[in-house]
Amino acid sequence: MRLYTAIAAAALLIVAGPAPAGATGRYGLRLQSATVLPGGSAVDLHYIATCPPGAFADIGVSIAQRTGSHVAVGTGSTGIVCNGLPRSVLLRVAATGGGVWFRPGRARATAGLRAVTGLGVVSDDDRARLKVMRR
Repeated sequence: MRLYTAIAAAALLIVAGPAPAGATGRYGLRLQSATVLPGGSAVDLHYIATCPPGAFADIGVSIAQRTGSHVAVGTGSTGIVCNGLPRSVLLRVAATGGGVWFRPGRARATAGLRAVTGLGVVSDDDRARLKVMRR
């Protein structure tokens, strides 16, 4: 079910495209930090999200990290109500790689923001190479 949700969210982000003509307000999504939880079962990803006032936005993220000959992976999502100002968003992404856990070190994260406004849909994405820090 999670795979279908992630695929559907990715498809919506691709279809959404740029902001419609007349859409007001800034929008964007940027990774600020990543912290692995003790034991490596999840990573907390801290983003700054901005979207037009009154819009409802979905934020979806996936993270992958090579751990020896295996890859730890995880996905997560959340919804926010936008006010036009930058706001902090924390996404906890659980490892879903069949017993492969996250650890401090290099990883890759891809996140997308999709906001529905009265004038249409705005979207942004953030792809980052990152260093996961120990909590």
